Amino acid sequence: MKAAISCLIGLALLAAPVDQAQFTCATNTNGAITLTNYTGPGGNVAISNTVTDIGDYSFYHRINLTAVTIPSSVTNIGSNAFAQCPSLTNVAIGNGVTSIAPYTFSGCRSLTSVTIPSSVTSIGRSAFDNCGLINITIPNSVTSIGNGAFLMCTNLTTVTIPPASPKSGCCGGVNP
Repeated sequence: MKAAISCLIGLALLAAPVDQAQFTCATNTNGAITLTNYTGPGGNVAISNTVTDIGDYSFYHRINLTAVTIPSSVTNIGSNAFAQCPSLTNVAIGNGVTSIAPYTFSGCRSLTSVTIPSSVTSIGRSAFDNCGLINITIPNSVTSIGNGAFLMCTNLTTVTIPPASPKSGCCGGVNP
């Protein structure tokens, strides 16, 4: 219960026009707060800066979720965290995120653009599989890209990867 209160207190500090969302959070043994489930109405959601991790499946298949702002306090986005959110069009990923887990944004067909911050070092397998992405730039910081990270992104025309970055399996048929 203490974690849920902390999560909601952090949410109260957000400015309009962000919808008042409902979150379930858990406090880890080290005091970090993990967002474990979103039960709000969707729309434009900003995650509280008290959250350090976004858990697996925490926003899975939220059909009315249109935009999400992930603060710099978040270091990890879990597997399938935003998968199958068909209305998700905009994602702002904070500079604290170091890892995008497998299938994180898989099936987000309305997601046409995302900026991966230079804090990210790994992009998991199928992280953006079957998204509506048109172009993507991989920052120099990325040292690991999972197989099929952009598989079935049929609108994807440009993948910009720095020369020193790994290319193995990343592009699902798109030549970087």
